[in-house]
Parts: sequence; structure tokens; C-alpha cells
Amino acid sequence: MMPKNHTPKNFHVDFQDIPAWLPDAQARILILAPHPDDETLAAGGLIASSLATHPAAQIRVVVATNGDASLLTTLGAKMNIWDRRNFQRMAVRRQQESISALIFLGLDIRQILFWGFPDRGLDSLWQGYWKADRLYRSATTGYEQSEQAVNSPRLPYTGASLLSLFQKELTEFQPTTVIFPHPEDAHPDHSALSRFALLSAGIYANKSQNQAPEYLAYRMWQDGKLWLKAAGNIPAESHQLWQRLSLSPEIHKKKVLALQCYASQKFAAGQPLRDAAQRSHEIFASLQPYAVSSQAIH
Repeated sequence: MMPKNHTPKNFHVDFQDIPAWLPDAQARILILAPHPDDETLAAGGLIASSLATHPAAQIRVVVATNGDASLLTTLGAKMNIWDRRNFQRMAVRRQQESISALIFLGLDIRQILFWGFPDRGLDSLWQGYWKADRLYRSATTGYEQSEQAVNSPRLPYTGASLLSLFQKELTEFQPTTVIFPHPEDAHPDHSALSRFALLSAGIYANKSQNQAPEYLAYRMWQDGKLWLKAAGNIPAESHQLWQRLSLSPEIHKKKVLALQCYASQKFAAGQPLRDAAQRSHEIFASLQPYAVSSQAIH
């Protein structure tokens, strides 16, 4: 007989057993994406459903990198991978794809920010490129600063710069809900962006008198596959931490159509895009900011 309260390691909980979640009418939602398309994959349904219910909903989307370092994407576009200008062109193309998808979902271009930080470089910023005396240089675009930022300042590629952008969004936009990657995501850009977000959240908690936002994380990649595709359902031991946003047939269809805007990814990530389009729900884990002492901030 199984001991009481013991959960088998390989036991999973069906999505329908995950607690339902809906943002309220006054929610101010900040969505953080590592690359163009992550914002729609993870939260396209949230954007569309929020605007359908509350047309004046306050939503801001930040895309941290331009997704320009994918060799498969560049090769799929029949571009020479030895020419940096092609990666710079791909950055613009991927920005435009996200803009098209997000406008289709209901956003205005002024609600979409591209920080222009280095694709495949966020983990390096976290690990050792914190100060301006040692800038990170993108291996694909050759940039050492966010030359291709949109609706965002041009900053050097350092961890301090990235952290400052997070602080700016939390202070100026004052979100009530922050949607961001999960720290256990297998993609290094996703997990690194999560660490920057949680550190920034901890600093903000110490400095701000405002009510702390709700921090909800999406997990996307595991073993080279979409996490929910690879893992099946949610591990039972963690299901209480997760919340589920169910998409109506109309909203699900709108998300599916928005995903078709990412034409550049059909060669490199066509199957993950199709897998994501099959799901009529989005799930998020509720996380707490990193604990940061007041002395560390100063």
C-alpha cells in the first residue's frame, strides 16, 4: 500500500485539475519574452482574452532579444550566415513578426518594446558581463549595445543595463501581474531572463511602497521540445503552484492565427509552433521574487 500523502515520482496531474485563473479588470499586465514569438506562445491567449473582456486593459509586452542568433532561421531564409548584416536583417524581420501578431491580438505598437539585447547572450550577461568595462559582443550581429532596440533606450550589453530596464518597467508601468519565463526552463536565454526578472522584483520589493505584483512564470523548453509536449501534464508535487487560463474557442482560434505571423520560424521551430497551437489553455507558476537585502541594493 502506498504511504498516505506520498506521490509517485512519475505521477502527473491533468490540466483540468490545475486551479483556474483570470486577471481582474484592473490588472496591469507586463509580459516578458526572451525572443520574438515567446510572447504569443506563452501568453497570446491572455492578451486576447483580457482585451476581449476589458478593451481598455493595460498590457505591455517586452521582448528582450530580437531572436537573431538562430542559424536554422537564417539558413531557412536562404541567407549567408557569414554576413553579420543578415543577422541584423533577421532581427528586424522577427520584430515585425511579433508586432504583426500582437497587433492582431489587439495591442497597439506603443505597447510593444524590444530591448534589443543579445540573442543567446543573456546567460553570459548574468554569469560575468555586469559592468561597462567589459561589454558582451554578439557573435551574430557584432553589436555591443542594443542598436536595434524599439521603444526602448539604446544601452550597452551588460547585466546592469538589463537589470535597469526591468527596474524602469516595474517603476513606471507599475504592473499588478508580471508574466515571465520560468527559471527551470531549459533554454539559457529563458532561464537567465527569469533570474534577471526575479532579482529585479526583489530589488523593487525593497524600494517600492506599492503593492507587490503577482509574478507568474511560464515554462517552455525541456530536452529540445516544448515542455508541455515533453512532460505531458504537470508533476503532481508542484501542481498547487500552477494556475490555468482556459481559452474560449474564439480566443484559441485567434491565438492560432497570431502564431501564423511567425513565418521565419516555420523551418527552425515549425513543430513547436504547431504543438502550441493545439493547446486551449495557458499555464503559469506563481513564484516569489529573490530575497534582496537593503544593504545589497545600496
